[in-house]
Amino acid sequence: MIKTVFLSSDYPSDAAIDDQINSWLAENPDIMLIDIKFQSNVSAVADSGVSAEYWHSSALIIYKVPSENNMRSIKSKEKIKK
Repeated sequence: MIKTVFLSSDYPSDAAIDDQINSWLAENPDIMLIDIKFQSNVSAVADSGVSAEYWHSSALIIYKVPSENNMRSIKSKEKIKK
């Protein structure tokens, strides 16, 4: 089954997006990674002498979870090889 997970980061208050991605991948070693879509936005505002910058990054991880049937098939093949 194909699934997705969405991660986001508002700099500097949140964990960096690459740290979030690496942590999620480390926590989910059995998935099959299909793709990671990354987006970063910077906006700046200035009004009456007040200015600010906003940094936002996000990532969409697209991955496949092995189905129970596929896992049984893989395990059966591994037993045959032994």
